[in-house]
Amino acid sequence: MEKTKVNMNTPVAKIIGVSLAILFLMLVIALIVNLVKLGAVNSRKESLAAQNARLERLIQSNEDMIEYCNSTEFVEEFAREYLDMVYRGETVIGEE
Repeated sequence: MEKTKVNMNTPVAKIIGVSLAILFLMLVIALIVNLVKLGAVNSRKESLAAQNARLERLIQSNEDMIEYCNSTEFVEEFAREYLDMVYRGETVIGEE
């Protein structure tokens, strides 16, 4: 087999070389753009995770409050304080 040597001075070889250089440059630019986008997405993900944690705490706090409001302790306290209710036979001392 005979090896052929490509002459780099021909116009076709120059076009191929320039095309490859442009393609490589475009790939590098695309990589940089995607890395920047990835950084922004990761930052947004962290922000959303923090917001999610805050909302989970708020939900838990509200669930605790709902549970307390459904308790007999709360109902009795509310009835005594805001509705001036007492048990039968109970005497209130020191009315304001």
